[in-house]
Amino acid sequence: MQCTKCHHGKLSRTKRVGLLEESLFPFFGYFPWICSDCKSRIFMRARGQRVRISRNEQLDANPSSQKDSLHQVQ
Repeated sequence: MQCTKCHHGKLSRTKRVGLLEESLFPFFGYFPWICSDCKSRIFMRARGQRVRISRNEQLDANPSSQKDSLHQVQ
């Protein structure tokens, strides 16, 4: 997603701040975003793409080196 104000920067999710953002905006489904270039805060209904990788899925992919992979930096 791109910034709606500068149309250049990349957006990333940010923390909710204040009473309005913590109580009213979630009720209507708005999420806070921040632009990487202009640093402006934007509220959009899009949540963004969620990626979740569990530890069990990583270990099941390569069971032969399970013990060794726990202590190695990849």
